[in-house]
Amino acid sequence: MSDRSRLRLIVLRVLVVSLLATLLGRLWYLQVLAGPQYARAASDNQVRDIIAAAPRGQIVDDAGRPWARNQTALVVSVDRVALTRQSDGGVAVLHRLARVLSVPYTDLHDRIQLCGPTAPKGCWNGSPYEPIPVTQLKNDLQSTRLALQILERKEDFPGISAELAAVRHYGTPMGALASQVLGNLAPITADELKKLPKSEQDARRRDLVGRQGLEQQYDRYLRGKAGVTQVAVDHLGAVTGTLSEAPPQPGDSLVTSLDARVQASLESSLAGAVHNARSLGVSQYGGPADFAAGVVMDAKTGHIVAMGSYPTYDPSLWDGGRIDTKAYDKLRHTPGNPLLDKAYASAYSPGSTFKLISTSGLLADGQATLGGTYDCTPSYSIGNSSFRNFEGEALGAISLHTTIVKSCDTVYYQLAYHDWIRDNNLVNAHKKPIEGVQHMARSYGLGVPSGVDLPNATVGHIADRRNQLLRWKQTKKDYCLGAKRRKPGDILKAYDQEYCTDGWRFNPGLQLIEDIGQGSVLVSPLQLAVAYSALANGGTVFEPRVGKAILSPAGKVIKRLKAPVRGHLPISQTDLDYIRNAMYQVPVTGTAATAFQGFPQGKVRVGGKTGSAELGLNRSYTSAWFASFAGLASDPTPRFVTVIMVDKGGVGGVVAAPAVRKVWDTVFGVEHAKAAYPAGKPPATLPHVGAGAAAAATPGSGSTAATPKVSGSPAALVDPTLPPALAVRFSGRQFWTGLL
Repeated sequence: MSDRSRLRLIVLRVLVVSLLATLLGRLWYLQVLAGPQYARAASDNQVRDIIAAAPRGQIVDDAGRPWARNQTALVVSVDRVALTRQSDGGVAVLHRLARVLSVPYTDLHDRIQLCGPTAPKGCWNGSPYEPIPVTQLKNDLQSTRLALQILERKEDFPGISAELAAVRHYGTPMGALASQVLGNLAPITADELKKLPKSEQDARRRDLVGRQGLEQQYDRYLRGKAGVTQVAVDHLGAVTGTLSEAPPQPGDSLVTSLDARVQASLESSLAGAVHNARSLGVSQYGGPADFAAGVVMDAKTGHIVAMGSYPTYDPSLWDGGRIDTKAYDKLRHTPGNPLLDKAYASAYSPGSTFKLISTSGLLADGQATLGGTYDCTPSYSIGNSSFRNFEGEALGAISLHTTIVKSCDTVYYQLAYHDWIRDNNLVNAHKKPIEGVQHMARSYGLGVPSGVDLPNATVGHIADRRNQLLRWKQTKKDYCLGAKRRKPGDILKAYDQEYCTDGWRFNPGLQLIEDIGQGSVLVSPLQLAVAYSALANGGTVFEPRVGKAILSPAGKVIKRLKAPVRGHLPISQTDLDYIRNAMYQVPVTGTAATAFQGFPQGKVRVGGKTGSAELGLNRSYTSAWFASFAGLASDPTPRFVTVIMVDKGGVGGVVAAPAVRKVWDTVFGVEHAKAAYPAGKPPATLPHVGAGAAAAATPGSGSTAATPKVSGSPAALVDPTLPPALAVRFSGRQFWTGLL
């Protein structure tokens, strides 16, 4: 053997020994140094968390009548792991289940897919190791038979179960819906999960969160805390045992200031006003009436007693946190947009109901006086522009009191023009304009955020010199394009041209139409109710509240929800009393006299102001308003305020005022209805909302909403929402029904 060959063998031996040493060292590291770490990792791979959703807190009215609560329902669930063990991955089982439930196969398939970047809509956000609910059965005999069919044919439906679970249910106490105020629930989204702390993400993957209304506003109180059960799984993903269990903690309940009886009356009055307007037609002071909205408010506390819009919808469409796609599409395309609460989320020109603000502003800045005399002419002209009184009425020289009662527009035109001249002179002298009406409007809560405890409330709009200029800068490009592109003779072409060049000017015409609540003055019925409440209570402006108190699942008061005071009106008490006393005459000898003919003013004293607001350039239609306050005749000041608006409804005194009268009948019981408040005020005490609310939703001790177990006698297990002839009982996997 040569020296070269011997050297090669030595190098090879060294290399082999080095490799063996490296392998032995790595093995020693894995077995000795890193052994405990990998043991823990292996153990963790065999542990899974199963999240049990917490029963959501109730939403009740001021008497404890529930609008939103939990109830037990039959829920069909799919064990995803069991399906994957089928030879075809569970395709045949899902097809059979789809036929039994009359649900498209694709819907069932999508609902059991785990959520991810490419997951279909409606995917499962929870753990793959727990049953995935795919549909909720109705509380009727046919649905019970479906559940029996599934459970009795286990060989055809492996991994499919039908069990009792707690689901969100929206009721209609006293026939009241309150759909838009309540809001609804929907599954939490992936984007929302990412924004949460990592420690909370797993526990909240199955959350149903509030999307609108009170459900959204008070979600953090209502949702409770999810329970977590740790289970051991084998290498195939099958559960082999339970390691630990933390039960869910029910959410708190929300007591609202809404009263179901008054809410039902308001909703009925809104529907009646719309139908009345349509039956009258334009020639009889009615109109096509696209929709209506209204508010009833406690003027002394700032709490909302009733609020809603017409058209509306059945809130139970959102039972269980999901809505049928067809039902949702139907709502979206229904004329009048029932999904939007026009009472607080949209703004409209209020017409003469705004004269409360105009009168207050003109008195406060000295343009009007209580002892003055004003000329009510058929029309009022400025240059080439003429502004007419409603139907050309002429009342001669009248007091400010009569001006309010009879709603003479031309008096306000004269005062508004003098107001504008004074402010224009100040601007020309490089001084700040007073703009008394605009300032007073914002003091009343118009053109500013209302502060209501509901999401997406409108701000509205009060025009002045500053925001007129800002608006023109933002929109002039579109108007200038319209002036160039529109055909000659188009009425909008001239309007676009004028706005393109002079739209920044706050001209006298804008002040005139603002003082009678027209043009760019936009308020919501809720904002107007806040303003009239300030008039009624002597000058206190509230940030309105629907919530009254938060109660624990055991019924303990956690937090009382008072309406914050925004401020006080910059006007004397003498002026306020004068305006209020004038408005007491509106239902007696003024523009609402016909609607309130025969009303027992000796028992319940009613005041207010009608309004008929022209709609943009199309003056064929007007929106009907009536803003009203009322209280027992024995009380020194009115207690409640009701505002009703009917879009394209016609004349306020003909369409809106009669609807408000029906609400007052329900509140005080003065004509035909049983009084919601016999004492003339809401209850001072909170209703009892005890632990039974949460317990009833999750039957059985220590059970969870995901996998409930029920024990006890059949009679005790009958869900009060089920048909009287049907009783349902589960015990483990056994299921039976009986006719009582």
